[in-house]
Amino acid sequence: MPELKRPMINDALRLVRLYWGYSQADLAKDLDLSQSMISEIERGAKAVTLDVLERYSGKLGIRMSQLLFFAEELETEPAQRRGKLLVAGHVLKLLENLAPVNL
Repeated sequence: MPELKRPMINDALRLVRLYWGYSQADLAKDLDLSQSMISEIERGAKAVTLDVLERYSGKLGIRMSQLLFFAEELETEPAQRRGKLLVAGHVLKLLENLAPVNL
């Protein structure tokens, strides 16, 4: 069976979630979706509906058109560049955790 191409909107929503520092469970709660639904969307197992896109948009303060544009930009990036974006999110989170706490 040929491998299906994963839509970039799914990757874009995952990267945006990671950038804002949400776990799947936290974002699911805020979007009134199940954590398994978020996981399925991010893996490309479930299609992204306009309703879901609108929920992400409202929660994260990003216009739906910007989310779609970001997904289109990811489509044109080579795979190694997309991987760097994912790693960058983890590095930022690590640095935030290591930063001294202001007393």
